[in-house]
Amino acid sequence: MKIKLILVCSLIVLCGTASAQSRDIGLQVGLNVPMSQKAMIGSDVMLGVSYGQFYHNGLGFRTGFQYAASTADIDDVFGIPLAFAYRTRTKSPGERFETGAAGARDAMIYRGTHRSDAVGFLGGFLLNLFSDMEFFAGATPGYIVGSSEIPSHFLRGNLSPYWEDAWVEKTHDFSLTLDAGVTLNYSIWRFDLKLTPAVHYNLTDNYLYHLTVGDAGGAVKETTAPIRWFFTLNGGLSFRF
Repeated sequence: MKIKLILVCSLIVLCGTASAQSRDIGLQVGLNVPMSQKAMIGSDVMLGVSYGQFYHNGLGFRTGFQYAASTADIDDVFGIPLAFAYRTRTKSPGERFETGAAGARDAMIYRGTHRSDAVGFLGGFLLNLFSDMEFFAGATPGYIVGSSEIPSHFLRGNLSPYWEDAWVEKTHDFSLTLDAGVTLNYSIWRFDLKLTPAVHYNLTDNYLYHLTVGDAGGAVKETTAPIRWFFTLNGGLSFRF
């Protein structure tokens, strides 16, 4: 029974591989921005490897591996993104130029015809010069190696000094985020230049921001807020085969 099950699974995988329209593998680098009004935390750099497989109807999946040296002030965060994806039809070079020219024209109309704006013209052209788009949604299980930040004691002001402690507490080692985004592909032969904005929601509530403020008179105010939403902007280079 086990042998039959293995054969059936192998046949499904082989059939799926044989009908694949295209696959790609590549590298990406970008910024991870915590979206929290209460937490004053800067952006973090993230690196990753991505693999995608798409079929003739445009449907497919994407997975890979990603690493961030720091996320919300917590060091060494690893993740394995898993997502369903849809890729639009790849435009011909002529169609790409037409949509790029239309985008540049629309950008000039939007900014006004009474002044010259080369940056807007070029931006509108390049933004619409993509060969195809990918829409994706999925989840990223991960593991956080780093520990909670040690509170830092700061004195603020000279005439009326007050102090504040701000730090991020890691509540769990394992993490899980829900992800959604879009990728613009700029094809050059079999290579793709990629631009990927995406949003992420942290289901496992791994990052807890603490802020304690006090003054010379002894008054203390404490604020605690989870950091759940993140925005990423990645650029990358992949090879289709």
